Amino acid sequence: MIPTELLDRLANTGAEVTRPTGSTVPGGLFPDWVLQPESLAQLTALVRILHASAVDWRVDARGRNWGYDDSRVREPGLIVRLARLDRLDLDVELGLATVQPGVTFAQLNEALQAADARYYLPSPGSGPHTSVLGNALERGLLAGLGERERHCRDFLVLRRDGELTRLGWEEAADDRVRRALPYPPGPHLQGSLFQTGGYGPVVVELTHVLPVATELTTEPVLLAGAELTEDLLRCWRDLLLGELVTSTILASPARRRAQGITVSYDGLVLNLYIAATSATMLRAKVLDVQRLARQHGQRLAARFGGGYDDLSILGGDRNHPEAVGHLPEGLEWQTAALPFIPSVVAAFARAVRTDPLLADIPWTLRPLDSRALVWLAPIVYRKENSDSVALLRRRVAAVARLRDEFAVPAYRSGAVRSDR
Repeated sequence: MIPTELLDRLANTGAEVTRPTGSTVPGGLFPDWVLQPESLAQLTALVRILHASAVDWRVDARGRNWGYDDSRVREPGLIVRLARLDRLDLDVELGLATVQPGVTFAQLNEALQAADARYYLPSPGSGPHTSVLGNALERGLLAGLGERERHCRDFLVLRRDGELTRLGWEEAADDRVRRALPYPPGPHLQGSLFQTGGYGPVVVELTHVLPVATELTTEPVLLAGAELTEDLLRCWRDLLLGELVTSTILASPARRRAQGITVSYDGLVLNLYIAATSATMLRAKVLDVQRLARQHGQRLAARFGGGYDDLSILGGDRNHPEAVGHLPEGLEWQTAALPFIPSVVAAFARAVRTDPLLADIPWTLRPLDSRALVWLAPIVYRKENSDSVALLRRRVAAVARLRDEFAVPAYRSGAVRSDR
């Protein structure tokens, strides 16, 4: 329990003090309170008070890291939520967006559209009302961009003792210079800001490099059969190495069924997203994709089915995320980071398919780049059903055994996981 005197001091900073709401994850604990400052000054005051106390605390952006660690803490304590810090600065000339934690993908893309900018940042599977900053730091993987860490720069950081720093930059440095350059001069610690689960330094602002929006696109698929083959993986890797595809995702039939996507084909599908700035370039890319597919003995077809929406497998609505944590079903993400070695990836997929606990779970494979893939499985369970929770735990243990067998790590395990 948070002492009343301490809670009063925290409330006197002007931050909003509320009780926690629902969560999708089974691990961790509900915080005693959620504190929401509306300014950097309020946040700084909160952090200094908490630093001097014995209370365990973490920060989150909007509390919508569904299936990882939304609205949870690993020890009794509280959450400092940064959703009300929502300043957004666009540099449409350089293609940069400087965001505070409360800025969502929807807000960013609305601002880009209003500015008639040529840039766009696609929303993640967790929905358009997810924090751009929080998603980059803790979730990290976005269609078309791969690992988002390399697209982030110029971090304004509040240390746990309440001191602000630009992390390697002199305060006198010009704003546009800082934001344009990927790193500060000399040694820097930008990597230490990622995957802290909200228990590290508080990132209160970062600049995100924006991809150019392309109107000329096509979305074919490779029909990969019932079993993931090395030939398909070699074809996929060649497509990435040749920069012929902007975004790709390989989905199991169970993943499509979990979203209610009904198609006659019941095998693995590799979705391809091909984009170009001219019709001539698009045709050339499509011809190269067709050539590589034939070369590797793969079947190319027109796109079918919808996109991959994380919340729909819970029966949730990505446009109304406030209700997701209160659904009777919960969500637990299991992941594995794999080298893009066809024999290894095919063997891992085979091990999943032949494990009785894992054979029917929905999963996808997404590339970080042409040298690494992430296996992601959103496992749904019923929160109030002890048998369902027990099955979830057995499945989590089965995935952990596979990671140990293949000597691969989890990908971004979340703040309340026991292995953090």
